[in-house]
Amino acid sequence: MSDQNGKHDELIHPVARPFLWLDAAWLKSSMIWIFLVATLGFVAVDFFHHRHEYVHLAEFYGFYAMWGFGAFVLAVMVGWFVIRGLLGREEDYWDGDDTDEEGQS
Repeated sequence: MSDQNGKHDELIHPVARPFLWLDAAWLKSSMIWIFLVATLGFVAVDFFHHRHEYVHLAEFYGFYAMWGFGAFVLAVMVGWFVIRGLLGREEDYWDGDDTDEEGQS
């Protein structure tokens, strides 16, 4: 078992080692909550920061924070559904036999 761990460590580039925490399961599952808390924080700051707006829609408190959160969610959803649909392969894409399209091996 320690042999496999050593082999796995050899495959990781030294520059990538400080960023391995970004691949943690807890971070992947809680990313939406992290951005939601940041959005709520920016909405709270917006109540104390005075702005001079020329666009009337942007006069609402928390507009920029909610706009940014909405843009983030839209970008993630486009990646999940649209781009995956265009570029994705089926799960068993590589599970076929070794013959090409004409039936020759």
